[in-house]
Amino acid sequence: NIIVSPTEAENWATKFRLYSGRPLDEANPVLDTELIAPEGRARVAAITRSLNPEGLSFTLRRHRDKPWTLPLLIKKKMINPLFAGLMNFIVAGGRSFLVAGGRGSGKTSLLGAIMLEIPRKYRIICIEDTLELPVPQMRELGFNIERLKSRSVITKVESELPAEEALRTALRLGDSALIIGEIRSTEALVLFEAMRVGALAHTVAGTIHGESPYGVFDRVVNDLKVPKTSFKAVDLIIIAANLKSADGLRRYKRVVEVTEVKKHWEEDPLAENAFAPLMIYNAKVDELLPTQTLTNGESFVIREISKRIPEFYGNWDLVWDNIVLRAKIKQRLVELSDQYNKPEILEAEFVVWSNEMFNLISEQVKSELGKLDSKEIYKRWEEKVLERINYLS
Repeated sequence: NIIVSPTEAENWATKFRLYSGRPLDEANPVLDTELIAPEGRARVAAITRSLNPEGLSFTLRRHRDKPWTLPLLIKKKMINPLFAGLMNFIVAGGRSFLVAGGRGSGKTSLLGAIMLEIPRKYRIICIEDTLELPVPQMRELGFNIERLKSRSVITKVESELPAEEALRTALRLGDSALIIGEIRSTEALVLFEAMRVGALAHTVAGTIHGESPYGVFDRVVNDLKVPKTSFKAVDLIIIAANLKSADGLRRYKRVVEVTEVKKHWEEDPLAENAFAPLMIYNAKVDELLPTQTLTNGESFVIREISKRIPEFYGNWDLVWDNIVLRAKIKQRLVELSDQYNKPEILEAEFVVWSNEMFNLISEQVKSELGKLDSKEIYKRWEEKVLERINYLS
């Protein structure tokens, strides 16, 4: 906690007003913005006297200077390699998902890491009211990414475009992957309707507050007034949580559940068994473990992806082998980073290059051998990665 003088606090407030273009006064006692400086990035929440009787108050939540990546989150144990491989497969299949959890559970960091799995050949439209996702860093990496800033539902600045209008604008910008920084209000209706009618051809993802799949359903349908039929457009719900140690002194972030939403239900997805867990966190081993629904090939979402890929159609063993291959590659990056003492292997630039090398080698192997031979793909990928590591050395 830092206590500054009233003069300093007023100077801060003035700078945040100018920087954000948002008011902070008696009529608008809350300012929600971001701070970007050479030393780092942070989300800023400022409140003033009409809400806080003791005067100005600021809360700053610092973000990592560089984007999080899935290998970095594996190293931090927030996720495991199988989750990383599964999400790479889901993104490649262009499916929709929501990252849910409580405040500070790592939702935005995880979404940003998954965004890096989208191939750079696709256009990405990102809508946020407070700029937290790593859009500038992704643009520096060569991603074709466009950011739209919408009106905050907290501060409700009239000069900014409402979130639902920003979303309608994004839908008019053409065939793109769509990322919603956080689903909070009436934009949910537009988003889910667009997903339901197939207006979005690539990955659609966002974050939302919710502690369970049913909690997400309750918030979307009952709070945000999205029709139940539109909610079915969500393929996966990923739950992130802030866990505590037994003594309550330590906290750590984990993905605790990956659940798919089945499509054949009418009123209550929980009562009608429409939530099918694919991975569940096991506290005893501190790891996210696959369920039989995933390992036995009973996932509706994965089957839908495989139907559109000739090599995978009707061949679950090959599909599962490919998911495991993607997981093995993510794990290998973590191992190589430790082995060569090169933390840069886990950073965005190297991870994006690795993803593209994997896709390129997969196409080459398929063309040469007539099939996606996982052992050959992995062998060639590892050779390329070791060449790049030696070059960096």
